[in-house]
Amino acid sequence: MSAFKDTEIGELLKKVKEGISREGSTIEYKLCKSELSKDLWETISAFSNEGGGLILLGYEKIGDKYVPVSVKNPSKTLDDFTSLVGQKFNYCPIIRAEILEDESKPIIIIDVKEAPKHQKPIYIKDAGPIKGGFKRLGATDIRLTDSDIARYYQERSGSIDAQLIPGTKLEDVDKKTIESFRNLRKLIKPDAPELLFNDYELLKAYDLLASDGNTINAAGLLLFGQESIVKRHFPAMRLDIIRIKGTEWGKDRDPFLSRDLRGNLLNLWSSALDLLDRFFLIPFKLDERMMRNEETAHRKALREAVTNLLMHQNYFHYSPSQVRVYNDRVEFYNPGYSLKDPAQFDSPGSKLRNPLIAAVFYDIGWAEAKGTGINTTREGLQAEGYPPPEYANDMKGDTFTLILRYPIEQVTRQDTEQVTEHVAEHVADLMDRSARVVEFCNQPRSLREIMGFLGLKHRPSFLESVLNPLLEAGLLKRAIPDKPKSRFQKYVAAKAPDRSTPVNSGQKRGRNEQGGRKND
Repeated sequence: MSAFKDTEIGELLKKVKEGISREGSTIEYKLCKSELSKDLWETISAFSNEGGGLILLGYEKIGDKYVPVSVKNPSKTLDDFTSLVGQKFNYCPIIRAEILEDESKPIIIIDVKEAPKHQKPIYIKDAGPIKGGFKRLGATDIRLTDSDIARYYQERSGSIDAQLIPGTKLEDVDKKTIESFRNLRKLIKPDAPELLFNDYELLKAYDLLASDGNTINAAGLLLFGQESIVKRHFPAMRLDIIRIKGTEWGKDRDPFLSRDLRGNLLNLWSSALDLLDRFFLIPFKLDERMMRNEETAHRKALREAVTNLLMHQNYFHYSPSQVRVYNDRVEFYNPGYSLKDPAQFDSPGSKLRNPLIAAVFYDIGWAEAKGTGINTTREGLQAEGYPPPEYANDMKGDTFTLILRYPIEQVTRQDTEQVTEHVAEHVADLMDRSARVVEFCNQPRSLREIMGFLGLKHRPSFLESVLNPLLEAGLLKRAIPDKPKSRFQKYVAAKAPDRSTPVNSGQKRGRNEQGGRKND
């Protein structure tokens, strides 16, 4: 009896024809003309552990294409395979195999399904999990790392973020964060039943507490924990926002504009976006759902990137996450490689490393439940003429980096087709200067103090290029708003609206300062 239905055979051969000239993350060609090769078992382990795939026996690479050369004795080869596969591995892989014909030559097609979580890692028994376990990286089978194996064993008892954190208790949650969550949830669904729950009931409803009703799991602590408690149990859990003057990592870091953020995820999300808003001069102007009015695609991409970075990272990794702001781009470095192949980002759906954290992000509107956020971001950038996002998914090093190149030509309002490196540096200097002013004005400062801080002497240029844009963007405000031309006037950084409560999105912008002469 055939292992495949006729319709399935047609679909499989279609995949073979589509991929006949290349191997990839889900397809592998092997010769195995007269006997099964050793690396066949490695590929079965790799496909079983990560995503599944097709293995085609009886193909030889000629030039840049794989062509069928036939399996010499296909019936015997298939019998050998089916009798050995169940003995080779710690758990029998989920496999269907069939003898087919390609160009009238007998070949064997093996369809390997991804193993269930409670069986991973799938490895060659005689070699053990470290030497006999593999995962797929592009068209290559690579050995599992220690962190890969630890992750698989954690996932056997549930998701990684469901791991209980010994020594924690209900009192370790931050009540202000819980209240912020309720406010955000109410904006999305005013009649949500969990709004009536007390703190204990709320955490239980989101599966963030152990059955004993007290011990908190990783997701609960990361989402709602007090900063000191989060730091104690997750010492590497930090979000670094690093300003690098130039285009190369590690050169000319600006400590004044860099920040190391700690705390729970709800607070980190807000703090990170506020810092990026200030750097890119995004006005503090939110609608009642905490979304920015008149957003550009680049602004939406920044928010989506921060959300994904916090929602998908491996919090048992040894390094913190980072947002690296260069002169020409922003990089979002995530400890934990993407479980979904970046080549499949165009398709709906996502593979969640932290489903409990994701459920909370979905319910407050910070993430899209259908896993279409990255594709929507790409389409938005393309529609507005922005560079598309780039990805570096390092499965071996267990990291993922999203790269957003910001549209310098739009920041400078120049009608040139080419943006030179000189222009990029000029734009970065302008953004740095503005961000420095906002940070300097965390305490009220006079116009003269701000100009002295920047080393500027030409007042009209300062008003036109620095002060007025910051006032109009709502990033600075007057300390004496009813007397804009007062000689005692000072300027202070505007506090970002609380993202957990409704705000008036129709606030008026301040008057232009250019007409004033006695503002210092």
